[in-house]
Amino acid sequence: MRRPSRETSIFNVSAVDLFASALGAFILLVMILFPYYRNAGDDSAHSRIQDILEQRNLAAGEMVELLASQQRAEAELEQLNEANQGIEQRLSRKRTELKDLKTQLADIPIAKPVPVEEIIPEVEPAGTTASVEFSILGLATGAKSFVFVIDMSGSMMAFSELMLDSVLEMFKPLDESNSLAIVGYQGDPSPVIWNYPERKQLMQATPENLRQASEFVIGLSRRFAGSTPTHAALMEALQYKADAIILLSDGQPDTNPAYIIQDITNKNRFAGMEIHTVAIGDYTQNRSLVMFLQTLSQRNNGDFVGVSR
Repeated sequence: MRRPSRETSIFNVSAVDLFASALGAFILLVMILFPYYRNAGDDSAHSRIQDILEQRNLAAGEMVELLASQQRAEAELEQLNEANQGIEQRLSRKRTELKDLKTQLADIPIAKPVPVEEIIPEVEPAGTTASVEFSILGLATGAKSFVFVIDMSGSMMAFSELMLDSVLEMFKPLDESNSLAIVGYQGDPSPVIWNYPERKQLMQATPENLRQASEFVIGLSRRFAGSTPTHAALMEALQYKADAIILLSDGQPDTNPAYIIQDITNKNRFAGMEIHTVAIGDYTQNRSLVMFLQTLSQRNNGDFVGVSR
């Protein structure tokens, strides 16, 4: 005879069905009520969340722009570095070339200048100078009106006092029967011209006008610079209706001296002005300057004189 089973079952099929139904009901309720959980909070909190999200999006956009700007700046910096390297290379080559040139120049022997004989103007007999109205610094002329052309180049700085004394000395014999104008010149690098009076006309040599002219020349003596555009200055002087031009210079002009002599002499044929020349400074050491000034004055009915320290 079979014995009955004594095993006890805690859960049976009906209990499992009950739990499953309860779990399904719970899940269904959660799904139904889930949309309302989002709205259960405070409206201001949700707004703050939205603001934070918008700020984060803006910050992300700005970050992208900043990264793009950084990339552009890095690219430009790289280009500048490449250009700078090219410049440094060119500068290095130029420095090497300059060093080589200095070495070559140092090896070239410098010839000592050949001194020329100082030219002393001959004193003319009294019979031939009876009509002379103006005689100073060895220049003699019967002219009554003058244009003083003063070299203001940088090399004249060494002879500033000598130039000033020479011009002021030439002013001394002038009186109200004479008239004058002043042309100062230099190259910077193109010609720079100073005129006195500014209206580019001759002025009567009254005591007051001579005093003002002297002040103008003193002012010029503080402006030495640049090169020596003598041709441009003489062309300016030929514009005046004067009897004579007196050129004071210490060095050779920028333009070819032979061209200046030929061109100025040709143009002066119509004006008929005397052109006197004064060599300032160490002119005995500069044969070319002496030949230029002598020839220019001889071709234009003038005299040449040298004034040294």
